[in-house]
Amino acid sequence: MAKLKGPLFSLSASGALGPRLTYSMRRSGAQVRRQQANTNPNTAGQAVERGYYTDALAAWATLSPAEKEQWTDFNDS
Repeated sequence: MAKLKGPLFSLSASGALGPRLTYSMRRSGAQVRRQQANTNPNTAGQAVERGYYTDALAAWATLSPAEKEQWTDFNDS
């Protein structure tokens, strides 16, 4: 819902135009800020993918320095 005061796209505009655009006056001048959409929602598929990374990092933390060196040497070649 628009809660904007003043003409749209003008220097005297202030308020919000829907949930994404906010018009305001700052010391530096008039600003229009855009709220970023959530690009990282919590879905079941993403929870599974994050679990893979969590498990891999936990496994890496349990390796000895010699085993870690073997993996890094293998990946460098």
